Amino acid sequence: MESLPRIDFVELHDLDRTPAVLRTLHTESIAFIYRLTDAAREYSVPLSLALRSGADHRIVDLCAGSGGPVPLIQRRLHREGVHTQVTLTDLVPNVPAFQRVQAGHRRALPSCCSVDYVASSVDATDCRVEGTRTIYGAFHHFPPPLARRMLQNAVDTRSPMVVVDTKRSLLYVLVFPFLTTLAALLSAPFQRNPLPRCLLRLALTYLVPVLPFMMFFDSVVSFLRMYGRGELRRMVDGLDNTESFTWQIGVVPGFTGAQYLIGIPRWGLTRVE
Repeated sequence: MESLPRIDFVELHDLDRTPAVLRTLHTESIAFIYRLTDAAREYSVPLSLALRSGADHRIVDLCAGSGGPVPLIQRRLHREGVHTQVTLTDLVPNVPAFQRVQAGHRRALPSCCSVDYVASSVDATDCRVEGTRTIYGAFHHFPPPLARRMLQNAVDTRSPMVVVDTKRSLLYVLVFPFLTTLAALLSAPFQRNPLPRCLLRLALTYLVPVLPFMMFFDSVVSFLRMYGRGELRRMVDGLDNTESFTWQIGVVPGFTGAQYLIGIPRWGLTRVE
C-alpha cells in the first residue's frame, strides 16, 4: 500500500552508539525467528525465480546479520533439487554466528551445498565478491541514494541481484511488531549461545527488557521504511545502463508479504514487468 508514506527513520540497532553486543543479540533473535516461522518457504521463491532465469548458483548474501534466512533457503532449495553455494557477508560480520551456521550446514547438507563467509567487512554498495547477490530483510535500511548505489554496483559488475523485503502496509505496521516482539520473548531461553551471552540475553529480555523494546521499536520503523513497488521501479529505471538487466518486481502470496526485486543481466532474456 504505497498510500502509506515511506518514513526514513533510524532503527536502534543501526545507531553507532548502540553497543555491539546488543546489536549481535538483536540480529541473533531475528535469525532465530526466521527458523521459528519457516520464513524460508516464501522467501525461497524469489531466489528460485532468479536461478531459473540463469542467475549464478553461487550466492553472496549481503547484510547477513547473524546468518539470516539464506542458509535456510539453501536447505529448502536443496530438497527441491537445486544446489547452491552460499557466502555470508556483512559490513560488521558476526563471525562466530557465521561459523555456527557453517558447522550446522556441513552436518546437514552435502558438499554441493556449501556455506562459507567473509570474515572482513563487505560494503553492500561496493561488493567485490562474485556471485548472485541477495539481501533479505535489510534493503530498507539503505536510504534511496545508498540503495541505488547498491543496485548500480550490481549492474556495473553484471551481478544478478535478489532483494527481498516486506511490502509496506498499515496492517503490517500495526500487527507484525507485536508478533516479532512476542517471538523474541518466547524464544530467548531456547537460543543457543555461549553461557555469558545467554545469561545476558535473558537479563536484557526479562529483567531489563531492552531487547523486546528494541525489537518492537525497530519493527515499527522497519515496516515504515519499506520501499513500495513503484519506488523500486523508479529506482531501477534511474540506474545507468539499466537496460542491460531484466528487472522483475512482485510480492510472494502468503503471510510474510515478501516483496522482491530481481535483476538479471540480459543473456538473451526479455524484460519482465
